[in-house]
Amino acid sequence: MVASSNSVKSSAMYIGYLILKEIKEKSSEKISIYDISRILKKKGISSSRQLVLGLSFLYSVDILEFEEANVWIKK
Repeated sequence: MVASSNSVKSSAMYIGYLILKEIKEKSSEKISIYDISRILKKKGISSSRQLVLGLSFLYSVDILEFEEANVWIKK
């Protein structure tokens, strides 16, 4: 299967990877959804739809929990 770099960068799995990477780099228990949005914009992902897809993917595979504007990795 051949995929273009644009389609890979907009996939829910890649967005989820970026979110997890940022949480790990911050070394904090939780991160604000606004911080995640800002980080994704720096990576060239400015659509809120991509943010929602990435968070939904991580939640559906039981990695993340979120409440209000905070997101954290399940332990």
